[in-house]
Amino acid sequence: MLYYALQILIFQLLFLISYDLLHKKDTFFSWNRLYLILTPVLSMILPFIELEALRTDVSKDYILQIERIVTTSSQKLTATNVPEITGQYSINWWWVLYTIGAGVSLLFFLLKLYKLKILRTFSINTNLKKTSIITLPNSKQAFSFWNSIYLGDALDEESKKQILIHELVHVKHNHSLDQLWFELLKILLWWNPLVYIYQSRITIVHEYMADAAVISAVGKQNYIEQLLNAVFQTQEIPFVNQFFNHSLIKKRILMLQKSKSKTIAKFKYLLLIPVVSAILVYTSCSTEPNSTTNNYEENVDENLKNMTKEELIEYAREKSKEAIKQQQSENKNEAPVFTNVETAEPTCLNKNSKYDMNLDNYLKLSVGANTEVIVDIVSTNTKKSIRTVHLGKNVIYYVRNIPEDNYHLNILYGTDYAEKTIDGKCTGYFKNKNLSETGDQILDFYTVKTNKGINVPSYNLSLDILPDDHTHHN
Repeated sequence: MLYYALQILIFQLLFLISYDLLHKKDTFFSWNRLYLILTPVLSMILPFIELEALRTDVSKDYILQIERIVTTSSQKLTATNVPEITGQYSINWWWVLYTIGAGVSLLFFLLKLYKLKILRTFSINTNLKKTSIITLPNSKQAFSFWNSIYLGDALDEESKKQILIHELVHVKHNHSLDQLWFELLKILLWWNPLVYIYQSRITIVHEYMADAAVISAVGKQNYIEQLLNAVFQTQEIPFVNQFFNHSLIKKRILMLQKSKSKTIAKFKYLLLIPVVSAILVYTSCSTEPNSTTNNYEENVDENLKNMTKEELIEYAREKSKEAIKQQQSENKNEAPVFTNVETAEPTCLNKNSKYDMNLDNYLKLSVGANTEVIVDIVSTNTKKSIRTVHLGKNVIYYVRNIPEDNYHLNILYGTDYAEKTIDGKCTGYFKNKNLSETGDQILDFYTVKTNKGINVPSYNLSLDILPDDHTHHN
């Protein structure tokens, strides 16, 4: 979420800088209006667009590791039917903060609408064709919203005439829709200061468009004098089109005196293409987990979504077989191993086993020629075994998808493996037991974020009994 918010900020800043440098002083008001409406939306869409042709030749192993490791959302965890790691409900405080901010922004917007309703209730309402004219008693205010024009009854007739022409342009061109759109963005993106800058830019474009229509009817000089001599009083409702807005008067007068921009200047809008292209290159080559959701899905078997715990165990066995074959092909000097590891994670012993299919980590267990082993992987925090593995002699097995936690190993050495159920609990044991031990090494399986990405720790462990009956592992 934070990464996506940062992308929106950067992209909108690029678009605003381009607007201020290239378009703000031009008289192409309709084009500028379209630019200011579309680019905020474009900034919200572009982070989700990835073009394969623009991808740089980034190390495939590195990208796939990040895609598999990172939990992209709580929805992913639900979709893969993965048991909870901690068994506790976790509150996403970022979403809580965002919801509170959006709620407060919505409340302010509703208060603005209520203020308009009060003004309309206590004013005189007449109609001019399809437009409502709201006369405000004892006031020199002038503004419009939706299909209504609000005029103070203290304005002189000449001013009312010019203001009506001006405000009718706002009504005709649906400028209130633009303002409502930015009010919605201010609710959704309440944390983003650039939305407020966008709204101020679109507001002055609205005034330029309306001023251009007025001077064709009443003359430029008369209109400028009327602006200069006006008494400035406005309601504090920022999304209405205010006629007497003191902060905009100077800019409006300067624009009225400006010559029309040459048609060839419209080609400056084509410079938007390289800006968007640069953004697409960035989003397409990004290895941020939020931008690789589709690739993540491709690297997780679709069947995992409906797997039971027993099927997940079987899946882990298959993954281990693949790893063993790869190990054999890569290292010819490795001690001979069995490819049949059907008993590696016994179903009976792993009814409460824990998996995190988003983490492609592993604990590699290599067993020598002198013993079989039963290995319990025990959480140092909960003191509970999350997985139990039985391995025969000369076997290599990869215990995969281990949830984040610290673990130690309880190891039993012997031969002739068997199982029995006592008080409803399944237990694995050796009929010929040699010895048992608790590993003194703490295995830290917490992921670590670095400047190069995310590192998922994995471990290799060799287990055997030496001829003098002393255990050997490293």
